[in-house]
Amino acid sequence: MGCVGAIVSVVTGLVLASSEPVVIGTEAPFPAYLYLADDGTLSGHDIDMMQEICARAALTCIWELANFDELIPGVMDGRFDIIIGGIAVTPERRGLVDFTQTYHSSNPEEWYIGKPGAPEPASAMVAVQSGTVHEAHVRDLGYRYIPYPTEPQVLAAIAEGRVDLALGPFETRQDVQDFADANGLEYLYSEMIPDDGVAMAVCRGNTDLLDALNAALDAMRADGTLDILEDRWF
Repeated sequence: MGCVGAIVSVVTGLVLASSEPVVIGTEAPFPAYLYLADDGTLSGHDIDMMQEICARAALTCIWELANFDELIPGVMDGRFDIIIGGIAVTPERRGLVDFTQTYHSSNPEEWYIGKPGAPEPASAMVAVQSGTVHEAHVRDLGYRYIPYPTEPQVLAAIAEGRVDLALGPFETRQDVQDFADANGLEYLYSEMIPDDGVAMAVCRGNTDLLDALNAALDAMRADGTLDILEDRWF
């Protein structure tokens, strides 16, 4: 079942009155956008931001965890109404889903980690998480790579020597730095993977929900809420 029309709604100002709960699909952990706290609850920038959006738009929001490569297909087929979690906007993805306005800018420089002396990316076997811009990047360059469903599997592959390098959103994250230090890994090579910023996405054509999300983001940008969240988490 497609997702267009799955939410019967009427938009009034910031409020989208929905006939059913809105299901938000995301993947954790991906600090600082999302991570699982010690008690198992979701935390992070995107959680705080989305909770504020749900309150302002009068949405009843339900969270569902999934692997990253399930998010875009899931919002396309109606499993999710919204997907969020550090999702980079790219031309390829714009052809599949409708993005909100961006709420964060990402660094286009991405890093490969590996053991000292590992071959350069063009000659290496690279681990990437499936469905990510990193997978699209190595695929487009014709590199040899193995896609894994989750980031922990990517990191396990490089730590266990099943691949030469791992590529991912690693460089600014203390959790990955700690993992690299513990496993004798280093940041070896970098390449530019540009995107158009970070945003939420909905099914193509779900304009009522998209408009409500953008209206909430506009209001949060105007009153400084987005800046407060940015300073808190990044």
